Amino acid sequence: MPVTDQHAVAVGVLLDRAPEELGGWLADAGAFEAAGAAALWVDPAPEAGLDPLALLAALAAVTSRALLVADLPAAGGPPAAPARTLATLARLSHGRLALAAEPGRLAELAELAPGCAAFRRLPGTPATFERLPGDDDAPQRWAQVPTPESRAAWRAALADAAAGGAAGLLVPAGPRLLDILRHPDDPGGRQDLQLAQG
Repeated sequence: MPVTDQHAVAVGVLLDRAPEELGGWLADAGAFEAAGAAALWVDPAPEAGLDPLALLAALAAVTSRALLVADLPAAGGPPAAPARTLATLARLSHGRLALAAEPGRLAELAELAPGCAAFRRLPGTPATFERLPGDDDAPQRWAQVPTPESRAAWRAALADAAAGGAAGLLVPAGPRLLDILRHPDDPGGRQDLQLAQG
């Protein structure tokens, strides 16, 4: 079945988990949003020493369209963010805030950020999330895939996702992905592009 006959698959970009320079990290996020990414995912590595909610606040200030998703630490980690912080982030992002967590933390998230979009990590599949339904929609599955090696591989990944009913793909940030998103029909590769150049 041609890809055009299938539903569109959104692209979520898993931003660098241990950025060395946050200004470039923010520029990269803006470049991915401008290239059509539907969601920007923040999940900083513990050794990076970065707060995911503070990063979301910064993203909210430099982006305008993409859904902003933070994968919060597991229970037993750092204390949960106060509801006031999440309410501020929801306002800064103009309603684009979303939180991701293990299934057991969803009730806690609902209390901390009422009305905020929520993703639950599917058990047994560390790289797959399900966006919980709102009032009028069904759950949406987002699966993490590796950075595509080529445009043909990207088209195949999108077709497979659409055929499997996935609503979105979560792909690690990188120059190859940015080039493919910016120039989906260009047969040449521009892998020498630097992300921070936008």
